[in-house]
Amino acid sequence: MSTDAAILVRRPSGPALTAQEIADVLVPVSDPLTAPWHHRVGTDGSKFRIRLSADPGDLAGPAVAGPPGDGQRDYDCFIHVSIYWTTEDTDDSLGSLRAFCRSLVAELHGAWPEAESAFEVDDAYSYRILPELSEGVVDLRLGSEAPLTAPGFSLVEAANRAASGTGLVFTEDEPGRHLAPSEDAGDSVTYTVSSRAEGLPFAAGARSGAAAVDARQLDGFTERLLAELARHTAGADLACWVNDRLYRYEVELTPLG
Repeated sequence: MSTDAAILVRRPSGPALTAQEIADVLVPVSDPLTAPWHHRVGTDGSKFRIRLSADPGDLAGPAVAGPPGDGQRDYDCFIHVSIYWTTEDTDDSLGSLRAFCRSLVAELHGAWPEAESAFEVDDAYSYRILPELSEGVVDLRLGSEAPLTAPGFSLVEAANRAASGTGLVFTEDEPGRHLAPSEDAGDSVTYTVSSRAEGLPFAAGARSGAAAVDARQLDGFTERLLAELARHTAGADLACWVNDRLYRYEVELTPLG
């Protein structure tokens, strides 16, 4: 089991994000590339080490919507996260690491809604990809290795609660409609989603009608939905498409605290 994680972040257009800009959000220090490690405490009390890198060799990450077979793309900054120690109450160090990384990614997207990110824990990637929209149709797919813990739990109902105030209204949809066989997936992100879904089939689907939404509204909606799903699922995967383009993919949901 890994005790390390990798976060990659990029701004798709305009000037690249600098390590100093990212440090100002995550670990406020001057000249962050010179110090080997910075420390932060997670919401569960565990302590983590963070190292930033702008070395070109660290910046190649999973491709998104590139040509078929194009397995990598360049990001702006690499963030290495390592468990320093966990609390006595933490019996799932991998889940704690994944939740901590998800909280860091949420901070990065709070600062730069236009950013794209990928983070890897234990050989499984989660993605957040910039949507291009003024109006969106949102598709959700949920897969879990264990039954949903809440009797009568409904992805549609959870999505509609999370979407309150956004104009998005969800109804039930076919879970496998978006997924091609992994061998037909063109870029490394869609390959990841398809290959994981072959072993962990999506069990529930929801689709919204068209609504005028922007990136911040989508981020708020998905954060609220993830918080609820993490309470009612056991290590579930959630995939979210906007206008038939993958927007967010979260692996093995764990509570943020």
